[in-house]
Amino acid sequence: MGATETVDLFFELINDDLREKAVELFAENAVLGVSVPGSDERTNLRGREKVGGWFIRAGDGFRMFTNDSRNMGASYVADVTVIRPGVQSMQVEANFRVENGEIVALFLQPN
Repeated sequence: MGATETVDLFFELINDDLREKAVELFAENAVLGVSVPGSDERTNLRGREKVGGWFIRAGDGFRMFTNDSRNMGASYVADVTVIRPGVQSMQVEANFRVENGEIVALFLQPN
């Protein structure tokens, strides 16, 4: 499975509230980098358990929708709308790195 198929499946599982299944797409040693809006700070989480926990704790109704994307081989970069109930929706750039059908890195930063 290539980068596009892996990321499409990830978004589909997230949006179907099957976040645990979505987390299974991450490699054991996956990295998640989340940039803080309005700051140069970035939180880095390492390992499937920590990375996955970020998505699982997002709560009911958490959704991610791709507005525009580009497949660059093993990398998939997308402009994404992130929706969490009770919080204003956010536009982020999501940069996925996929190897052998597993997400090895994901970096999220506000647009």
